[in-house]
Amino acid sequence: MVIHLGGTRALGLLVTMDAEQGISLVDLLEPAVTVPVHYDDYTVFRSPLSDFVARWQAVDPPGELRLVERGATVSLAP
Repeated sequence: MVIHLGGTRALGLLVTMDAEQGISLVDLLEPAVTVPVHYDDYTVFRSPLSDFVARWQAVDPPGELRLVERGATVSLAP
């Protein structure tokens, strides 16, 4: 599962999930693989990737976390 993070609101509306919301989604859907993206594209993002990774390590949700560098690719196969 590709998960959009960043913790951003625009005009009061949630645009991207923060770390806590992202982990809740992973717990709900239980994907085999989770790849966080879109967490540092703009300066308005308030929840960096490090927040999500720290939360992941603290709660150990189901599946595998795979990080991908900008411009790189990563497999979504379990």
